Amino acid sequence: MTFPPDLAVQTFPEELYAIRGKTIVLIPQHWEAYTETEKELLSKILNAVKLKLEGIILLVQTEADLNTLKEFKPAAVLSFGTKIQQVNTPYQATTTTLDDVVVLVADDLKALNDTKKKLLWQALKQALLS
Repeated sequence: MTFPPDLAVQTFPEELYAIRGKTIVLIPQHWEAYTETEKELLSKILNAVKLKLEGIILLVQTEADLNTLKEFKPAAVLSFGTKIQQVNTPYQATTTTLDDVVVLVADDLKALNDTKKKLLWQALKQALLS
């Protein structure tokens, strides 16, 4: 038995949406290498953009390739100290050819001072809250 190709459209006339995966957060060192203060900082950063540690994919890599990350179908990619080959604009929200996923590169959590935190917050607002 075969069905007409437009049967799904006739049966379900609602708009269909591509469901993205979780936000990927990249860090260059194992989680245990970070102090409680640095872990808390990441948690606060995520909470500020309505994310939680439990709701992200945390990857430990010193370098990453967007073509590899696209397998996760991420909602966004946030890098804290991990170099991403296709992105070289720190503290700027970059929309990539990776299915229009926003990628944001910042310094490692250990290196975020007040000035860099302000730059990060501006980029996060632009990337994830606008």
